[in-house]
Amino acid sequence: MADQPGPLDQSGTSGARTQRSDTMSTDDSSNQSMQDVQPVSSTHPSSSTNPPTSETTSTSSGQPRPGTASSSTGRKRKVPDSVTPNACTNCKKARAKVSKLSIPLGPVIKDARVLNVPLQCDGAKPACKRCVNRNLRDTCHYEIHAKTAKEQMIREIQRLQRKNEHLEEEKDNLGEKNSWIEQIIASLKNDGQGTDIISRLKRGESHQTIAEWLGRPLVTARRGEDPQSLSPTTEHSITEAITQYHRRMVEDRDPRYWTNVTPEASLIEHLVYLYFTWIHPAHMLFDEGHFMTSFKECSDTYCSSALVNIICAMSCNLLHDESWEDDGQTRAGIELMRNKFIDETRALMQCADRGKMTTIQTYAIMFLVELGSGNALLGASHLRLAVETLVSRTTLEQSSESEEISAWGILTLHTAWSGLTYQKPTIPIPTTAHPLNNVPMDQKDDIWRFYRQPGDTDLSDRASFSRIVASEDAKLFRIVHETILVYCGSRGRASARSVLDLYGRFLEWQENLPLELQDVENEPLPHVLVLHIRYHVALVHLLQPLLHLDRFYQESYEQLQSFVIRHAKRGFHLLDRYSRLYTNYYLSPLHLFCLVHICDAVVRYDDPDEARRTEYIHYCFTSLEQAKVGYPLAGPLQKMFRTALSDYKVSISDELESIIGASARIGLEELLEACTRESYVQPILQIVPNMETGLGQDFMDGYHQQYESRTVEQSQEERSSGTARGKQKRVDIGALLNR
Repeated sequence: MADQPGPLDQSGTSGARTQRSDTMSTDDSSNQSMQDVQPVSSTHPSSSTNPPTSETTSTSSGQPRPGTASSSTGRKRKVPDSVTPNACTNCKKARAKVSKLSIPLGPVIKDARVLNVPLQCDGAKPACKRCVNRNLRDTCHYEIHAKTAKEQMIREIQRLQRKNEHLEEEKDNLGEKNSWIEQIIASLKNDGQGTDIISRLKRGESHQTIAEWLGRPLVTARRGEDPQSLSPTTEHSITEAITQYHRRMVEDRDPRYWTNVTPEASLIEHLVYLYFTWIHPAHMLFDEGHFMTSFKECSDTYCSSALVNIICAMSCNLLHDESWEDDGQTRAGIELMRNKFIDETRALMQCADRGKMTTIQTYAIMFLVELGSGNALLGASHLRLAVETLVSRTTLEQSSESEEISAWGILTLHTAWSGLTYQKPTIPIPTTAHPLNNVPMDQKDDIWRFYRQPGDTDLSDRASFSRIVASEDAKLFRIVHETILVYCGSRGRASARSVLDLYGRFLEWQENLPLELQDVENEPLPHVLVLHIRYHVALVHLLQPLLHLDRFYQESYEQLQSFVIRHAKRGFHLLDRYSRLYTNYYLSPLHLFCLVHICDAVVRYDDPDEARRTEYIHYCFTSLEQAKVGYPLAGPLQKMFRTALSDYKVSISDELESIIGASARIGLEELLEACTRESYVQPILQIVPNMETGLGQDFMDGYHQQYESRTVEQSQEERSSGTARGKQKRVDIGALLNR
């Protein structure tokens, strides 16, 4: 038997691995034939080494290698390359057959090594190596291992358990959600808190949050109840309820259609009327007629919810009654309402079309609201976004008249803010186009009412002239825009000719004002006064840097200083007139900047008369204190004005210090928030390097030459014509400066 080949010898190859001794079944007759084959002890059955020989069983020192077993012949058995825990069906059958033969395996192993036939399955898929070599590839397949199948079954059971728990939890949540929705619908049907619910839904609050705000529902879905019968219908019902709610408001022309902050329609109308009395004529950012038509008809063409909300927020600064002055609780309530209007505006703007004109108008008013609240850094970003979006638009959605009014109003506001804070405008103003050239000027039905309280409806109506003021305002700030560019170096170094040309354009602008806007003494309209105040502030800003240059003749310097003081005092007179006629409760935030600029120039350059200085300082502090009731911005401006007085070495009394109060403790960060700079004062040190040497004296020389020769020429024209018309055209520089 030892000389007879086994069944595997016919297809075996040399070098085949022997099977592990613990898996082989032999009888006693085979033991003698197996004496030359020694088992190898290994802790890793899958490890493999080359078959040992007598030359490789020991190291160079003649000692056996660590981890190997030596024999009298120096040969050892090798562990197979790989042993799979799940052999294919063919290999399993072959292995069982070899065990049953009970033949001597020595010749089998020997011949298998020669023929290179594997004795074990390597577990390769789709066919193992043994089956491939025996051309049994098509019949090589594997049965699922019992252990593997059991593990897969356990994992699947665990997954299904987790899924079932999740579905149970979802079922409970769905039932609870249905109870929330049912409670919201019930409240909408009763119209008890419908306005507040709509507001919260618009802001994106969840049903749970709203239901908790209304109060926990008495009945909630329990496990085992079917919530699906309610879910689709309730979701549809709440949408339908909102639609019907808005439809009813449109039919009733209810102002509450536009905002959910307050359920009082009369309060919304009151805030809108305040805006069109005090803010709109000073900053015409849209067409009032078209807006009011859309507002009353609940139409979205010239109006939007965001625009109405921000208008109401702006008008909250104008809510005032003498009985509230010391009522902190009332003021806190007004501030809370203003913040609610602002929050709703921001929520609506999240999904608003940025290129829509009503959206651009909303951003422009948001600037005024944030500025008045002392958040100029945030407000300026809104204004810049409005301007940049405006100039990038390619299509018109409103009438050409309305589009033109908005465009000029927003660009003018942008330049006005740049001029008061000495920043270069990001967008230029057209220098050739005539402002509002295609817009009909004020008609007879364009009126202005002295409106402050809901009962102020029986007062005398006056022609508004608001469009004429807006047109002249745009013309004025085109000159201001060019002044900024000259002083910031965008036109090269400023020359006497360029400054003189700007000065002449300012004087010409005032000379050509329409007759309706020239009178500022006989109870002028508030926006007409504001227009003249802005004119004098602009001239102070133009001439003031010249006083900080060298190479002046004393006489020329004193005359130039008198120009600055004259414009500053004229502006102060107009500010005082405004406060006497309309108080400092009803004005726009930019008016406060004009106030500190004018008072600063008077105190800084006027004769050092202590009594008059104290009068100007007292007026500035008390006016800002009065405005602080509506505009928190006034506090930082008080601190800035106090700091400027210290820089000018001007001392103030304890009484004036007490007026400032808590404003004196305002820090740098709050000043930056309010003004985007730490001071309102003109940055002379930045402007002077952009001016030619000797510009001040050259300006005065050019002024005398140009205007004295102009006066002579016009005098000759008057003598030759002998008409009264010639007298009207005569330019009296002194008269212009005294206006």
